[in-house]
Formats: sequence, structure tokens, C-alpha cells
Amino acid sequence: MIRDVSSSTLGREEERKPLMAAYMFQRRVLFGCSLLMVLSLIMWIAAISTDRWVIITGGKGIFIPETRRFFMDSHSGLWRYCRHTKTPNALPTANVVRNFTSIAYVNPVTLMDAKLNASQLDFVRKFSEEFVDTPLTNFTESAKQRMFAHWVRNDIVEFEEFKKIFEKLVLNTTAARPEIVPVAEKPIVIDPLNVRAIESRKIFGSALKKVMVDSTFYYFVIPEVAQMAIFEGWNEKQYVPKLFWPYVRDLGVPAYVLDENQVILQLVPPQPPSRGREANGYVYQPVERCKYIDMFANSEALRNDPSIDLEVMEYIRTQASFACITVFVMTLGSIFSFYTFKNPRYMFKRLAGGIDLVAASTAVVVIQSLILSVEYTRNNLFYAYPEGAELTYGYGVYLAWFTFIVNLVCGLLFLWYSGKKKGAKAPNDEVAMADEPTIMGR
Repeated sequence: MIRDVSSSTLGREEERKPLMAAYMFQRRVLFGCSLLMVLSLIMWIAAISTDRWVIITGGKGIFIPETRRFFMDSHSGLWRYCRHTKTPNALPTANVVRNFTSIAYVNPVTLMDAKLNASQLDFVRKFSEEFVDTPLTNFTESAKQRMFAHWVRNDIVEFEEFKKIFEKLVLNTTAARPEIVPVAEKPIVIDPLNVRAIESRKIFGSALKKVMVDSTFYYFVIPEVAQMAIFEGWNEKQYVPKLFWPYVRDLGVPAYVLDENQVILQLVPPQPPSRGREANGYVYQPVERCKYIDMFANSEALRNDPSIDLEVMEYIRTQASFACITVFVMTLGSIFSFYTFKNPRYMFKRLAGGIDLVAASTAVVVIQSLILSVEYTRNNLFYAYPEGAELTYGYGVYLAWFTFIVNLVCGLLFLWYSGKKKGAKAPNDEVAMADEPTIMGR
């Protein structure tokens, strides 16, 4: 049987051919955007999982006075950072001037074990029983012994009592102020290899001491205030030489020595060799430290970590929060992007486009917070960003920018192609029906 097709129906189909071609092009573009959304979600997860966002390099090595190490490089992300340093340790036979902090325990676990072992020794028990006639008018030898014993034994209350007396009689006096309060000038670098000049010119004054440790005499630079905190014969007692620096640090005594103009005198060993570990009387021990960032560090943790402070922690928490929010929003955006192919109604395209733009906004917040935190670190935290270091951004930042651009472009395209297609503007009756107004009844 031959079917009769009206000329009006054929004409309408002919008119809709360009509309159908445009509609299919639009679907191909939006399908490509949907695939890109899934790809950008994967890229974003990879980006926030890596610790290659910020890379700081120190060239041949930048000396950090706080740790007596050479900073080599570091790389960090949103959750974790790694720091590569080299510690110069003077060889036992080297004729150099040493800072007294160089013999200290560095590892916190080793320090705790040393304090526990020292607390069992007879001289510590004897020191803890020393009679101290109070109130004190000057910090006596008995007071020094008692204070050290309480510190080793972790008698916090008793140690804090003696610490307050020490601060009143020694640390906060007018005489001690010029020795512990430096002026805001660049430290004067002193070559520790030039022992003869240091000794003859009395560069460090009475802070330079020749002390026997482990049956060998060494030249140590010991601040005068630190000398007033330790008991006589400290170098002959087991564990004490290595506990000396942690002890005076807890007392609030700085490790540096000032000249007559209150400028810091800084012993700086030669830079590490490009090859090998030994050079100029030093052995340079490489140290790589990686750790996850404590998002809710307490004040004690912040005080013991010179690489962060409260301001940096605010930036870090902002980055971490918005990074997680971006994952959630991008997941929703990907779902709604593909749903628009099942239901071509215009409102779902607008919803998908809006979610994509929100994801782009949260991603750029993470990037902007990172840039601001790096700038703050450069200006305020010398330990984390030493002067003279070079900054480069790692592939984590580039993946983040890729995610932002994809979300921004896809969001705009979904909004651009979300116009209503009703009646004669629709490529077919199905699309025309989908974009008709919906009347909500009972």
C-alpha cells in the first residue's frame, strides 16, 4: 500500500534539518565537555594528592642558623611537604670553632631517651636533693644543679619555678639584654676554619671556650647567658654535653652571640661539596624529612616548627577545605553533565553549567590561597623560604589550572547552549516537548 505523505509534513522536516544539524553539533560539543569534566576531576584528584605544588631550591646550599644545616631544596603540596638538607658535622680531628648546638641531640625521640637515661644517674639524683636557700638574690651553683635535675626528670612544676627565678635574676636583667636582643641587621658571617684569627682577635669574647668533651679539647662558642645557666663541670657528666642546647633552649636562651653593636655573629661552615660528603674538615650528612601537615597543630607544635605559624596554618586549612569541596562539586557537575543527554530539558543544562562554574571558583580559591601563602612565607618565614632561594611551581599547580580552565569553559558552554527550543525552533518534537513549561498540578 502506498502511503500518502502531505507536502506540509515534508516541508517541516526540510526546515528542521539545519536545526537538527546544529542540535547534533551542540550535543557533540557538550558530550566532549562532559568527558573533559571527568578528565579534569581525575586531574584534580591527582593534583591535590601530589606534594609537587611548590618547589624551593637553595642552589649549592643556604645555611639555616636555627638548625645549623644547609637548606638544599623542598617541595610541598596541600597535605605533605618534604625538605632536603645537609648537616655539616666537624670531623673529630678538624681544627675548627664549633657552635655548642652542634653536639646536641636533634631527633626528638633520641632526646627523650637521653633525658630518661640521664634521670637515672646518681649525679642527677644528688642535684635534685641540693638545698637552695630562697629567696635567691643571685643564681647560685646549687640553683643551677637543681634546675637542671628537674628539667631532666621532667619535674615540670619545679622546673618552671626555677626558670622564673632564672629569668628574673639573669635573663631579664639590664646586663643580659645587650647579649640576647639583636638589632635588625644582617648577621656577620664568621669562618669557623679561621681559628687563629677568632682567638687572637677575641671576636666572640668570653663566649669562646676551650672545652674537653670525650677526652678531646674543642673550641666552642657558648653564649655567656647559657654559661650562667649550666653547672660547673657539665662537660664531664654523661649525656649533659648533648643535652646542653635543648636545656638552655627550654630556658629561653638564644643560641647566637652578639658583637658590641648587638649584631649576630654567625659561624657558617663552607658550602657542601658538589660531590662526596667530606670537605674542609666537615662531613655533610644529607637529611630528607617528609611529613604530613597537621591541620590543627597546637601552640606547642607551632613553636617547635619554624616553617609554619598561625597565618600559614590558616592558608593551609583554606586550601585543604576548598580542595575537598571542589572534588564534591566537580563530581556533581560531571553527573549532571551526562544527565542532560538523557533529559534534554534546558534547566538541566543550566544546572550543569552553574555547577561547573562553582567548581571553577572553588578551584581558583585553592590556587589563590597557595600563591598568597607562598608570598607570606617568602616575607616572614626565613626557615621555610631562605633568602636567596628560588621558587618554581610543580605539576600540581599546572593540573589545578587545567581543572579551572576546563570547568570555566564547560560551564560557559553549557549555559550558552541552554536556550529554550520550543515549537518551530526545536529540531524535533521530543526536544520541543521537553522545553515546554511544566504545570505542577495536585
